Amino acid sequence: MSSRAKVLLKVVLTLALLVFLLLRMDLAEFGKVLVSANLFLVLIAGLFYFGTVFLSVGRWKAILGNFDIHTPLVPLTKITLIGYFFNLFLPSAIGGDFVRAYYLAKRESRGMSTTVTTILLDRTAGLSALLLIGLISVSIYPISVQGFSLVGLFLLVAAGFALGITAIFHSGAHRYFNALLRRLHLDKFEEKLELVYQGLTQLRRNRFAILLVILLSLGVQLLVVIAMWFAALSIGISVSFNLFLIFIPIVNLATAIPLTINGVGVRESVYYLLFSQVGVPVESAVTLSLLNLLVMMMAALPGGIVYSLYKKEQKFSLEAEPEN
Repeated sequence: MSSRAKVLLKVVLTLALLVFLLLRMDLAEFGKVLVSANLFLVLIAGLFYFGTVFLSVGRWKAILGNFDIHTPLVPLTKITLIGYFFNLFLPSAIGGDFVRAYYLAKRESRGMSTTVTTILLDRTAGLSALLLIGLISVSIYPISVQGFSLVGLFLLVAAGFALGITAIFHSGAHRYFNALLRRLHLDKFEEKLELVYQGLTQLRRNRFAILLVILLSLGVQLLVVIAMWFAALSIGISVSFNLFLIFIPIVNLATAIPLTINGVGVRESVYYLLFSQVGVPVESAVTLSLLNLLVMMMAALPGGIVYSLYKKEQKFSLEAEPEN
């Protein structure tokens, strides 16, 4: 399928899901819920979400050290904020990750293969924490949706995730890919892969770094859950916090799948599907999904300012270089 056809399919699916929700909503009631939002609580939600930036920077830095990349916190924070900003406009969060990898590689004069690997590890740690929080929470507070146990859902996703991680990072898989690259006479790619694998090996041996990455990842995901809990309180949704520990990881897992444009339509539909099970009206559930998007924007928009300043810094540094 061509890239144009894929984009068209995503647009059609996005519109279909939005129409599906609109047909189930009372638009007048939806407007009332939307304007009733407590802006102070929405601001608090945005601040909690913005806090994920700094924990994410700490997690990334802990990973980078194992690849002999020692970027100071300030430029690493700038690059992370730029990545958050681009996530708003690029087709998926992967686009923002690529931007982060590009600017880090450019700053540190390192190959993209290494910086992309650190981003992959960063994302893997985040997903691991997401699944862990959801699995523990749903085990303590079992709940079903449309007769399907969410415990089973989390176990299924966790099993698939574990298999994928094993396939990517196992030493046997590394040897297989190295042998394949040699047979194909792709020696340069093999050298890059070897550098990546050495960094992974170093990370596995660094127990403190692994523990720090896990703790920071849990902190990031908990801040997201708390942010959405405050967003829910802002429009009068007062269900148990335990449910947010289950529902928000599912929302984030669902929107990570690139089915629609930036998860629009999927996010709203999953909020409706989950929160309707505990008596939340469709109008409130969809409003909460929009508040989710809003707090993400509140955390990401400062990255636009950072990006404009960062571009100027790069321009001036290039102009200051002496001619050969």
